[in-house]
Amino acid sequence: MSDPSAGVSDLILSLEQATFMAKQLQSTTHRSSLLQIYTSLHSAHHNLSNFLSLIDFPPRPPPENHFSSAAATNPDETGGQPMEVGGEYDEVEAEEEISKVQDKMRDCFIKNKRQKRPLSPSATAAEERRFFDDGFVDRVKDFDAHAMRLKALDLVYQFHG
Repeated sequence: MSDPSAGVSDLILSLEQATFMAKQLQSTTHRSSLLQIYTSLHSAHHNLSNFLSLIDFPPRPPPENHFSSAAATNPDETGGQPMEVGGEYDEVEAEEEISKVQDKMRDCFIKNKRQKRPLSPSATAAEERRFFDDGFVDRVKDFDAHAMRLKALDLVYQFHG
């Protein structure tokens, strides 16, 4: 295939043969016919691949990116790292940015979107008893397992009832 016109004519002939054979795919069921169709399609694929490998395509333009470091394709421009952020890493600037974000985060808080249902009368009475004096001391002194179960059930009913 040293002559380009011979390569093009071979390609055209093989593509025409493959098209003709592909049209016969629906009507044939013989194994020998299917093998001939396969051979014709494979030959056309091979000829097309050879033809495309001989063509010198112009280089693609670099993709446009919004990141300046990604647009540089020359390894000398980025120091050998294609995705490296341009410029020197400045720890002082990074610390300032972190402190600014931390200051803003102090003002943020997570708010429960779902409002709580009002406490049941038994839970309200238990709350009053628990916080009578110290709360913690009263709970330890007169611990009642049955009352604790009732409080737990009230809590379950409050959110799931």
